[in-house]
Amino acid sequence: MRLDLPTLIMMGSFASACAGVVLLVAWWQNRKASALALWGLGNFVDTAGIFCLLAGPVLYRPVLIMVADALVALGPGLIWKAARSLDGKPAPWAIAVLGGVVAGLASASPTTRAAIDTLSFVAGALYLFAAAHSLWLSRAERLSARWPLIILTALHAAVLLAGAQGYLSGAIVDDTIPSALSLFGLINFESVLFLIGTAVFLLAFVKEREEMASRLAASTDPLTGIANRGGFMRRGARVVDRCRREGSPVSVLMFDLDRFKEINDTFGHAVGDAALLKFCEVASGALRPNDVFGRIGGEEFAVVLPGSGIQAAWVRAERIRTSFMETCPSTRNQS
Repeated sequence: MRLDLPTLIMMGSFASACAGVVLLVAWWQNRKASALALWGLGNFVDTAGIFCLLAGPVLYRPVLIMVADALVALGPGLIWKAARSLDGKPAPWAIAVLGGVVAGLASASPTTRAAIDTLSFVAGALYLFAAAHSLWLSRAERLSARWPLIILTALHAAVLLAGAQGYLSGAIVDDTIPSALSLFGLINFESVLFLIGTAVFLLAFVKEREEMASRLAASTDPLTGIANRGGFMRRGARVVDRCRREGSPVSVLMFDLDRFKEINDTFGHAVGDAALLKFCEVASGALRPNDVFGRIGGEEFAVVLPGSGIQAAWVRAERIRTSFMETCPSTRNQS
């Protein structure tokens, strides 16, 4: 089976345009997710680059070919910026557009024009490897859509490197008719998989994160940032059940701040809120990462201590009580 060069290129261009439309429409409905717009823009830039690449020789406009080389290298730069913005990491525009600028300048120079295809592939691969690495660094956020994004992005970067090697070795020649099983055919088919797959999993990623944020907000006390009553009861029940199955000790502490109503009535609710925040700061500093700490009432708090017997729990409670008592004057002075 043999496919002509324009058909393979147009297939990738159509997939890129469709993926860009889907992501930009999703961004229009969720303006906070700027990564959707950046990734979608990267797809559209790639599409524009492909059309310029096809139109340049037909219209006898060398400048279109130069623009095409710049746009094809710019697309992965925008995807890198999108991947960084997903996790709130800085991604300067100067770095995102650097590959496109270098490719455009190299295309305009007769001395580097012959190597422009290799340069564009290498630049795209570097951006995509950097995007995959950025996503991997934030893997502690347990989102199931993150790993497919990492794998697809890293795979596409590896295929682009293979394409660069193909141009260097002569395995890919622009004026030949590639077969579906050639390296060029593999690159184009894998590109379609990358474009469609990343669009699907990027949308899933954003939706999954929003759902996680909603669940977290529903189980978090808005003032103190610790678990609210519902969140504490759910997490605490799971810890108690696990300790029961493992046969390990577990203790529960209860705290009730004395004369809290008097603080509100005398100094105002702002100082009362400050007292609650100070208690949470003191208690959190004395607890372990696996302890479950929650606010179960206005000035009532509770802690589940897995693996702790009554003596260890008493020592922990006394430490929190005395530490909080020592900090109370500084809280009161805020009035």
